[in-house]
Amino acid sequence: MTQRHRDPKGPPAKSRAAQLSLPKAQPKNGLSGRPVLKRYVKFIFAALLSMTFGASAVAQQASGPYIAARQAALGHDYKPASNYFARALAQSPRDSVLMSQTMTAFLAAGDVKKAHALARLLVAGEGSYPLAEVLVLSEHFKRNDYQAALDHLEATTVVGRAIDELLKGWALVGLGQMTEAVRHFDAVIPVDGMRSFALYQKGLALTLAGDFEGAAASFSGQGQAAAVLNYRGSLAWAQILVQLDRPDEALTILRDFHGSGADHAVNSLMAQIEAGALVEFDLLRSASEGAGEVLHLLAQALQNGEGQDGLLLYTRLASHMAPRNMQALLLSARLLEQLGNPQLAIETYAQVPRSHPAYVQAELGRAQALQEIGEGTTAIEVLTQLAGSFESLRDIHMTLGDFLRQDEQFARAVRSYDRAIELIDQPARGQWYLHYVRGTAHDRLGDWAAAMRDFNRALELSPNQFQVLNYVGYTLVDRGEQLDEALDMIQRAVAAQPDAGYIIDSLGWAQYRLGYYNEAVVHMERAVELMATDPIVNDHLGDVYWAVGRKTEARFQWRRALSFATDYSGPEAVDPKRIQRKLEVGLATVLAEEGAAPLKLADGD
Repeated sequence: MTQRHRDPKGPPAKSRAAQLSLPKAQPKNGLSGRPVLKRYVKFIFAALLSMTFGASAVAQQASGPYIAARQAALGHDYKPASNYFARALAQSPRDSVLMSQTMTAFLAAGDVKKAHALARLLVAGEGSYPLAEVLVLSEHFKRNDYQAALDHLEATTVVGRAIDELLKGWALVGLGQMTEAVRHFDAVIPVDGMRSFALYQKGLALTLAGDFEGAAASFSGQGQAAAVLNYRGSLAWAQILVQLDRPDEALTILRDFHGSGADHAVNSLMAQIEAGALVEFDLLRSASEGAGEVLHLLAQALQNGEGQDGLLLYTRLASHMAPRNMQALLLSARLLEQLGNPQLAIETYAQVPRSHPAYVQAELGRAQALQEIGEGTTAIEVLTQLAGSFESLRDIHMTLGDFLRQDEQFARAVRSYDRAIELIDQPARGQWYLHYVRGTAHDRLGDWAAAMRDFNRALELSPNQFQVLNYVGYTLVDRGEQLDEALDMIQRAVAAQPDAGYIIDSLGWAQYRLGYYNEAVVHMERAVELMATDPIVNDHLGDVYWAVGRKTEARFQWRRALSFATDYSGPEAVDPKRIQRKLEVGLATVLAEEGAAPLKLADGD
């Protein structure tokens, strides 16, 4: 008997299990004014497009290195792209378009030093290369040469008028001209869509001058609506309030923003505040870091939209200007994963030092990226070590359990889930997932009683959770138990997710197992429409067709199932030998050979 679409084996993102797993809550990181911000990043996007799609007139007659470079760039494989572009540039050293492409590839790969060397040449030459301008500006800030940064911003538009005003403000902060700096920040506040952005930057700048009262006023909106926070903004405001001896307000900010999704860094800060420990304002220590914050926030405000390549360039520059900003580094790594470059993401995650509170988040990300490149064993080792070092962090144990399930280490997975559940302080609706996945692990270990205890608890916490309803409903049908209740569960799951092919497949299969063959045909055909290349669904439709006497169509579907099975690598799989046997002798004979009950219509069907 084939496994059903009911076993959430693996970390939620990359396998069939994704259909059954709970998406992780994302931190609130939005800033107002996204349409406005998008206008300001066109320069960077244009620069990237010139690397990826624009062809150099000289280089395109060249060489293999240039062709290889463009191919690698199209695949977001930035390290090889930068190496190939550099080889092509050595053949055509005066080709400014090729130089721009090489510079962009180096920056995307994280080699800011080489990118900056090329940027200086481009800025000194003819033509317009916006990314080169940003790179040169970032280096001025990095070297704390704030006058050069200000002069550069005065001489040309670097990013966009409003963003440039904020960067000028930071250059003036670096020069100790706070009154003039504040004037520049204030000038951006009325700009459409930029209010929160400017208030946030102004508040950060005031902290460097030791004006925490002014910083708090800026964060709170200067008598109007408060600034919309991002992750780092919540930490910054909390730290500012602590400096003003307002710890209760600081805790409220953190709890309201992060809710139950607070990570290790946030929880550590809250624990320090609750204990009355000395909490310094340490998120920002220089004007250069402040300027880096501008670029980081631009990328963060626009993530999950178009132009992820361009956003990566911002985060690379932000990390260069503010190397202590681990959130910029983490965002670079996540963008690399989204762009399909998990290997470079792994290298980026590994740059977060163990001593930093963001280390846990980085290691969780690194484990996921290792899984993506097929290094599941190494990923489990990373998570096992992390769980040992941070024994009281529930998310680590839950994630380790997910990876162990995918690796079919069900007993170890149960122990990891046990620990995660032990660490629950207050039961909440979202915790259904932990009981659900522990239940599936118990099921795979053959302990159905323990599995049902977990499933029942999951449904107590979230009564209409379609994944649990689908899993339990199908399994009960497969076991021949509580058939009416089981069918009701699956129907409820379908009602909640009417376009989920794998759940509709469960309904059709349940009807088939109960003898409602004609009804099963309708749902199985719909499931195949939604999951046309799925070997299991096609196999099931074949069985249902056979049951209603449509034997030619049954054999057609079985052949389709076989054709797709070779490319299917999910945790559930069809048995090609069984399908081949059905093609040879028919389903009825196979069932008899297996000692299964013969096909039989349900009463009234």
